[in-house]
Order: sequence, then structure tokens, then C-alpha cells
Amino acid sequence: MNAVLATAAVAFAAASGIHPIAPKGDVDRGHVPAFRMKVNGKGAVFVRVCRSARRVHGAICDNETTGRATRATGGLYTYKPRAYKFSSYFANRPGTYYWQAVRIACSGNDCRQEGPVTRFTVR
Repeated sequence: MNAVLATAAVAFAAASGIHPIAPKGDVDRGHVPAFRMKVNGKGAVFVRVCRSARRVHGAICDNETTGRATRATGGLYTYKPRAYKFSSYFANRPGTYYWQAVRIACSGNDCRQEGPVTRFTVR
């Protein structure tokens, strides 16, 4: 079953041109991670963070944080959310979270190209 999910994630990344790099695994509570990804192709890239991996029309929710990633050389993009001290903020609340990069670049009738969903845990 895990091999099937991994194969599907790789195929999805190839189709969208978005390849998540970090975070994956554990993140320390109180530390705001930098979301990094490799993106092939042009267009604005946004990152969504959510407590659920459930997709609606290809994208996960944007309840925890959403922001625009900035481009560096070689197609690498980074989104660093602001640090907040309130306890309900995702970086201050232990649990499992999911993030997804979404590129806005029109191809046919679809301008939103969703990357794979990546899991991380705040400990």
C-alpha cells in the first residue's frame, strides 16, 4: 500500500512540476520551518499548510497558513511564514500537519497546478 502511495506522489509531482524538499519529518515546537521546493516551469508559487491532507479540487485547505514562495536560483522556491506566539498557531501546537505547493500557471483551462501533499509533525 505504501509503495502505491509513493508511486502516486511521484507521478503527481512529475505532472505538476513541483517537488517538495522540506519540511519532512519532525519540526520542533516553536520553530517556524522554511518550506522549500523545486519547481519546474514558470508561475507564482503559493504554499498551503493544513491539519488535514484532504483535497478539495486538488488543493488542501489553507486554514493554518498560506503564503507566496520566493524564487531562488535553479528553480528552488522558499516560503518562510511569520513567527507568532499565540498557542493556536501551527508552529506552537504539536500535531501532524500537511503542506502543499500550488503553482499558478495556466495550461489549457486550468491555471492552478497542485503539487503533492507532504506530511510533517510539530513535536
